[in-house]
Amino acid sequence: MLIFGIAAILIVAVFAYGKLSALYTPENYLPTETDGEKPKIEAPDFAVYDMDGNPVLLSEIGKGKKVVLNFWATWCDYCKQEMPDFDELYKEMGDDVVFMMINLPYSKGETVEKATKYVLEEGYSFPVYFDKDKDIYQSYDVSGLPATYIINSDGTFFGYTQGRLPKDALVNAINNAY
Repeated sequence: MLIFGIAAILIVAVFAYGKLSALYTPENYLPTETDGEKPKIEAPDFAVYDMDGNPVLLSEIGKGKKVVLNFWATWCDYCKQEMPDFDELYKEMGDDVVFMMINLPYSKGETVEKATKYVLEEGYSFPVYFDKDKDIYQSYDVSGLPATYIINSDGTFFGYTQGRLPKDALVNAINNAY
């Protein structure tokens, strides 16, 4: 009897997950256009470290430009799946849009060395930063990976998504941010 009860709960959970997850696609998190009625929320400033260990402030490198923040780790399959798209867009838009690929070196055995090795082996050209102090992860309330935030050129949030982000949704968000 207990086994049948557990099986029934699992079946309901799988069905509910399938139905609910369809409602939370990246398009639902990232607006398709600027909504003038939405209150402006200032993106918190933060410091990260580049691959050479130098501190970098969002307020310095993102000033007056659109910013794409992407939180990732090498153990995250969806992170790795979307990285080629981020790299391609960085090569296309890198002069006009700041890309900050932020690794979380304290998560699930992740290290700066492991992440650096992965990025170099894959030949990615986008800049990689490390949230060594856990400051950003907490202030941006990142609850899962990958997570992507788009920041307007005035330093306010445009939108965010958690999970693998399709390239067309990312392009649309970048183009519609101001």
